[in-house]
Amino acid sequence: MAAEIFARLTIFLTELGVAILVSYLLWNLSRIYQQDFIRSWFLAFVAFVFYQSMILMQLVFSFQPALRDIFQFFIIVSSYSFASFLVRGMLQTRSGEAHILTDWTARKLLWFICGVAALSVLPFSIVAALESWQQYFQWQFRLLLMGILLLTAAVSLLQRLDKSLGQRLAAVAISLWGLLYVGYAILQLVNAQQMQDIQVALVYKSVELVLLCSVGLALLIWLHEHERTANLQLTEKTRYLNRYDQLTGALNRDAFLVQLQERLQIASEKPLHVLMLGLDKFKTINESVGLKQGDILLRQLNKRFEGSILKPALIARTGGDIFALALNDINSETQLQFALRHLQQLVQKSFELAGEQLQLSCTIGISSAPEDAVSAESLLQKANIAFHQAKRLQSQNLAYRAGMEDETARLISWESELLAAMQKNEFVLYFQPQINLRSNQLDAFEVLVRWQHPQKGFLMPGQFLSFVEQLGFSRQLDFWILQRAIQTISEWRQLGLHVPLAVNMSPLHFQQDGLKQKIQELLMQYKVSPELLELEITENTAMHDMEKGSNHVMELQQMGIRVSIDDFGTGYSSLAYLRRMPIDKIKIDRSFVMDMAGNDSDMMIVKTMIKLAHGLGKRILAEGVETSIQLDLLKSMSCDAVQGYHFSKPLTESDAIIYCKRQLSS
Repeated sequence: MAAEIFARLTIFLTELGVAILVSYLLWNLSRIYQQDFIRSWFLAFVAFVFYQSMILMQLVFSFQPALRDIFQFFIIVSSYSFASFLVRGMLQTRSGEAHILTDWTARKLLWFICGVAALSVLPFSIVAALESWQQYFQWQFRLLLMGILLLTAAVSLLQRLDKSLGQRLAAVAISLWGLLYVGYAILQLVNAQQMQDIQVALVYKSVELVLLCSVGLALLIWLHEHERTANLQLTEKTRYLNRYDQLTGALNRDAFLVQLQERLQIASEKPLHVLMLGLDKFKTINESVGLKQGDILLRQLNKRFEGSILKPALIARTGGDIFALALNDINSETQLQFALRHLQQLVQKSFELAGEQLQLSCTIGISSAPEDAVSAESLLQKANIAFHQAKRLQSQNLAYRAGMEDETARLISWESELLAAMQKNEFVLYFQPQINLRSNQLDAFEVLVRWQHPQKGFLMPGQFLSFVEQLGFSRQLDFWILQRAIQTISEWRQLGLHVPLAVNMSPLHFQQDGLKQKIQELLMQYKVSPELLELEITENTAMHDMEKGSNHVMELQQMGIRVSIDDFGTGYSSLAYLRRMPIDKIKIDRSFVMDMAGNDSDMMIVKTMIKLAHGLGKRILAEGVETSIQLDLLKSMSCDAVQGYHFSKPLTESDAIIYCKRQLSS
């Protein structure tokens, strides 16, 4: 008898030790991999340790009935927790599958198990008449339910079996464990007396020990295989990312260069063209619809390139919104131009994002082999040079030509000089008077800019404005001029001079949504009345986006700022925008005024412009008036105002102040 008890204790202690060891290993693996299913298995084996400890204590010690009920409660909680968390872990390995055991948190599941355990213990503690059923509910029924839960875990695992040895061993061991519990519970119900034999109990616990070791070993093998699979997947992903762009699936820059070099080494009579394609104003798209939608747009664009009738030999994403394409089926300049138009149409086709229709444009730089280069690196570099040159010139596409590197170097030099000029106030404002023909008095000054360069000397706008535009500094220079003009108005007001200043505004700056706020801040900073500021925009600016432009003009007018159309007649003139735009004044370009006296066509155009402006309720000003004949003709046509060398050339600030005072005194 003592030997049997010793054997039984040995098996219990061995089970307890194995369960503790497996729990410790699962705890470490859970900390390393941070996986929910490993955490659930760890909780299952911790519950089994607690379960074995409670049973062992019941075998060794004798307890009072009340304390025995408490122990029985914890035995039921730990046994159900073991089976439930084991099932939960198996279900969690099947990602995306919803189940009550996976939807509930571990704490919520444990509280539910405690409730079930309480229902299994409390009724028998309170009602003595139910004591005869206690064995069934607390032992046979519990074993039966644990067996069903373990079989459920095995079935869940069998539904997703792969070639993993660990998964197969786990499925077999858990199935046998579940069958052991179910079979033992049924045999106890059929022949309770025989099942209480200690030798039967020893066989049962021995089989349970073997199955415990098998399940623990199977789970550890499974996790080792999982780690190996994860490492293989990571290796494959690394290899993929070494060649492909993660966002779009296109080639990355390095892979593009490798494959391009391979194609260049293959002898072929057909030329190879490399296109550097960049989206225009993509940053604005990201800001308006969000980065996530911007990423979707890039993926859609890559799919358009892949499905294009051009069938590019190579497609790569080399930067944020920059794609590189290699075309090897272009035999003539005509075909190349067709390919460029087709690519631009692919980009311009509407994108639907977040319920909105978005339209884009692009800029393309082109290089060709073998004319421009014979190596992949040089070919891509020259396409990039052509692309940035096209951006600066605001051209849709541009082919590389010899000497572009020098232009780029020169622009880089201009870039640093222009930035320094704005920081050091090397730019100087000049002022050209605008005369009211009805009162013969000064109406306003047009603000013009000059550059007092420390090395190159005094520079006129034609000598540097093109570089400003190419480098994308138009907005910065506009803001600098605007700030200086408003500051000048403030300083002149302190001298008793209240003369409006007209400031030219580049299309890029005028189309920015934050322009109104910037002007408001400057007006408040220098305490200047908005009626003393006038903004001049070209008609091409007005026509670019008529609805948006009209809204901008209306907002400025509501602030009290006047807006006029500059160089009228030189762009895409349209009666529609004159009718819709709430502008105050139209300025006739000097090219019509200069030859007006000797050219009947120009005379008729100027006359028509004046009548048109008056008919629409707008004031009109003629630029470039240099002779008394031109002035007399404009007066006879009822022109409202003029400016030009006949009255005054552009004046320095000090001369402009003298001119104002002379006008006031006359």
